[in-house]
Amino acid sequence: MKRGVLLGSLAFVLACGPNVPPKQAERPEPPDPTEESSSSASGSSSRSSSSSSSSSSSGSHDNLASPGGGKTTGKASTPKGEAPQVGNLSTFLEGLRWGMSHAEVQKMFTETGGVIWKDYDDKLKKARVGPEQTALEAERERTKQAFGRSFLEFKDTPTGYDATGIKGEYTYRNKESLMWIERQGKKRYFFFINDRLWKVYDEVPLGDSAPYGKTVPEAVSSLSGKLGAQGRMVHPDAAKGIDTTHADWKDGSSHLRAVDRSGEHVVGIALEDSSTLGNLASLRANKPVDPTAIDPSIAAVTKGDNRSDPNAAASSSAAPAGKTPPKKK
Repeated sequence: MKRGVLLGSLAFVLACGPNVPPKQAERPEPPDPTEESSSSASGSSSRSSSSSSSSSSSGSHDNLASPGGGKTTGKASTPKGEAPQVGNLSTFLEGLRWGMSHAEVQKMFTETGGVIWKDYDDKLKKARVGPEQTALEAERERTKQAFGRSFLEFKDTPTGYDATGIKGEYTYRNKESLMWIERQGKKRYFFFINDRLWKVYDEVPLGDSAPYGKTVPEAVSSLSGKLGAQGRMVHPDAAKGIDTTHADWKDGSSHLRAVDRSGEHVVGIALEDSSTLGNLASLRANKPVDPTAIDPSIAAVTKGDNRSDPNAAASSSAAPAGKTPPKKK
């Protein structure tokens, strides 16, 4: 009897209950980020430090901050004091090769079908037949002739380059010379020692639409990305003959510098033959002359001569000791 009453009551409750699905249990609120960080700090400090370092490197322009240390891509950290080793810098030569004479470089640029010739191909194809094409052909010839005339040897006479940003890239009386050309939005210098090409130096403008960005740190960051290694920072050091702030890299045969010339709104991109660079001390036997120094012949005559001014001696003996000359009325 009691069992039947209970079953009936249960059936009644189920029939009269709400016809809706049961409510799901609510998910717990996520923990406070600060509390979570605090509780897990000891277990993840190394990961946080690594992540923070990576974020700082990619989000700032601090590529010139630490000599030799910086982050590399797929490479071990570079030892302090050395430029990072990269794969290949030959693309910066743009078809040149170390050791070319200035005549060979000139021919490469000025011959029919050469570099300057090709620079004008697209312009001539787009120009109208007649006066417009004729004017471009004349301009091409003037450019070729100007490149040949740009050759200059650094002998005894100072040149106007001494007042430019490339002053520290050459010396006098050591059989050094240069040529230059302006094309593709940059000015390129070709440096020779004993008439052998050993350095090319590009003055690249900085700006919003410039190839390396609008600042020198941006240029270094761009180069670091392309080369797969962060450039080493080098500061001026007179004792070592370093007169510019720059970042650098190297490969098996060349050395690349990104020179800070932000005051002129340009970055200097200098590529040098490593072999010549290592022998500069012997190749530059004649050292710069100090214009304020005493002539060696005069220094030799007066060396050890401590004689006083004879006029001063005569003046001091004119008046008797202990007496002063009378005052003039």
